[in-house]
Amino acid sequence: MAQDTALDLAQKVVKLWSEGTEADFAAVYPFQPAREVVAASIKEKIARKGGLAKVVQENGSSAVLVLSGLTPAFNSGDDTWWTHSFSGIYRAQLSDGRWKLTETIPLGAVAKIQAHHLKVSIRPAFGLTVEDRIQVTSSEKLGFAARLNHAAKIESVRAGTRELPYAFGGGLLWVDVPVGQSEFTLKYSLEVDEGPNNSNSGAFLRKAGHVRGQYFWHPFFDFTRNGDDADFEIELRIPREYQATTSLAQSERLEGAERVIAAKTTRPASELTLVYDRAWEVKTAQVEKVHLDLFVTPQFQPDAKAIEDEFRSVYGLLSQRFGAPESGYFGVVEARSKEGNGWHFAANQIVVAAGWPQVFSIRGNRPHASLGHEIAHLWTDGAGPAANFLREGWATYAETFTLEKEYGAAAVRAFWKYQSDDYFRQFDGKAAIVHDDSNSGIAYPKGSWIFRMLEDALGTPAFQKTITEFSRRSLAHAGGGWELLAECAQHNAPADFDANAFLRPWVEEKSAPRLTAQADGSKVTVRQEAPFFSIPVTIEASTTSGTERKRVWIKGAETAVEFSSAVASPRIDPDGLLLVRK
Repeated sequence: MAQDTALDLAQKVVKLWSEGTEADFAAVYPFQPAREVVAASIKEKIARKGGLAKVVQENGSSAVLVLSGLTPAFNSGDDTWWTHSFSGIYRAQLSDGRWKLTETIPLGAVAKIQAHHLKVSIRPAFGLTVEDRIQVTSSEKLGFAARLNHAAKIESVRAGTRELPYAFGGGLLWVDVPVGQSEFTLKYSLEVDEGPNNSNSGAFLRKAGHVRGQYFWHPFFDFTRNGDDADFEIELRIPREYQATTSLAQSERLEGAERVIAAKTTRPASELTLVYDRAWEVKTAQVEKVHLDLFVTPQFQPDAKAIEDEFRSVYGLLSQRFGAPESGYFGVVEARSKEGNGWHFAANQIVVAAGWPQVFSIRGNRPHASLGHEIAHLWTDGAGPAANFLREGWATYAETFTLEKEYGAAAVRAFWKYQSDDYFRQFDGKAAIVHDDSNSGIAYPKGSWIFRMLEDALGTPAFQKTITEFSRRSLAHAGGGWELLAECAQHNAPADFDANAFLRPWVEEKSAPRLTAQADGSKVTVRQEAPFFSIPVTIEASTTSGTERKRVWIKGAETAVEFSSAVASPRIDPDGLLLVRK
C-alpha cells in the first residue's frame, strides 16, 4: 500500500476542517484554538469552507504546509479574522509511516513586511482597487504569507514584469518569494460589504464608508505586530465630492474629477484605516505641538468646538504627567457607515466615532471617559502576545484622569469597582492576557488594574517616569512587549523592586491571586495560593493600641506580619488597591 504524502495530509486536514465532525477534525489537527472554532461552527450551524492545502517545502521526514479555511457568516473582514487560528503555516513530520502536524509557524517567522507603497482608489458604495508594492524579507525558502480579505479578487502578483507563483484562499495569501529582501506588486479589487449590520470592520455606503485594518483590506499578519510593522506610503483617490482620511497625517490635491490624498507613516504600523464621507466639513486646530483635524458633519454632536476643547483638556492632563508624545497629528472622524453610537476605536493617529456620541464621558454605575480613552492611545504602542494590555489596558487606566477632573474622586472609585467586578464576572480563571491576540476584552479591566497596581508598587513619581520612558521607546521602535514595560519600570524603581517578577504573573496567569489572613497573637499570616504573585499588600488590624496598618511584600505561600500587640479582625487591602480574591 502506498504511503501517505505530506500533500495527502494537507488535503485531509482542510477537507475535515470544512466537512468533518469535531472528533474527525481533532484526530488530524492537534491545536486547540482552531478546534474550538470548528466546535463553535458546528454548534451555531455556521458553514465552513476549505481553502489552501499546499506543501511549500519537503525534506525527507519534514515538511512545511500552508493550510486555510473559512466560515462565511459575518462580513468578509470578520470572516477572514475569525478563522485566523486555522489559516496559517504548519510544520509536519513523518513518523511511523504517517504524516502529522507538529507545529504552527507564525507568519512573521517566515517573512517580515518592511514597507507598503499603496495606490488605492475608493469607489463609494462599491469597493476598492488596490495596487500594493510590498517589500519583504524572507528568512527561509518558504515564501511569504499574509492575511487578506477572502473576497479580494487578485489581478496579478508581479516582481517587475515577471509573474510570481502565488496561492490565495481562505483569507490567506501565499507568494513564492526568494530568501532575503525582495519586492513585488500585488494588484486586486475588493467589493466592500454594504452593511449597516455587521459594519464594525467595514461598510461602504453611498454617503459614507470605512474599512478598518481588521477588514484586512490590505495584507498583514495579525494584531501582535510581530513581523508586519512596516513603513506605509499611500496615494488614495476618491471622487472629488468626497472627503477621506487614511488614519495618518495627510495632504491632498484635486486632479480633475478626483481628490488625491497622500500620506505616509512617521513610525512603522501594521495596518491602516480608511474612512470617507461626502458631507464632512473638515476643521483644523493646533493644540500645542499637535495638528488636530476634525472630519465631521455640521450636525455631529458634540460639535467641533467641544471636541477641540476636550482634546485640549485630555492632552494636557496626560502630557503633564507623562510628557507630550511625539505624535504631531491627531484626527477625529465621524463614520456614518458604522452602526451604533459612541467613540468606537482608535487607528494609527485618528479616533473614529459612530453615530452621534453626544458626550465624552459618563459617571454612574459604569463611569467611563470614552474619548479620553482613545486619545490616550497616542502615548503607547504594543507588540507581542500582550500587545492589547499595553494599548487597551493603558488607555482604560488613563480614563481615570478625565473622570477625576470632571466628576471627582467618587467617580474614580466607582470606575475601579466596575473594572474589578467586570474582570471577575467575565475573565478570572478563563483567560490570560498573554493569549489575548484577538482582543477578547480582558485587556481592558485586568490591564487597567495592572497599570494601577504598578503605580502603587512603584509610587506615583517613579510610575510617571516609567510610562514616559515606555511611551518614548514604544513609539520610537514600533511597539514593544510587556518586557519593555518591565525594563522601563526597573530603570525607575527602588533597588529592591523586581519589575519582571511583579508583572509576569499578571500577564501570564489566568487567575488573580487569592489571599487569606489569619491572626495568631500579635502575628498575622498572609497566605497565597499558587501560582505565586509578588505584590505589596497592606494589612489592617485592630490591636490594643487601636487600628494599625502594615505594608508588606507577598512573594510566596506565606508571609508573617508582626503587629504591636494581639490582633483581631485582620483585613487585606482595606483601600481596594489590588485586584485580588480575598
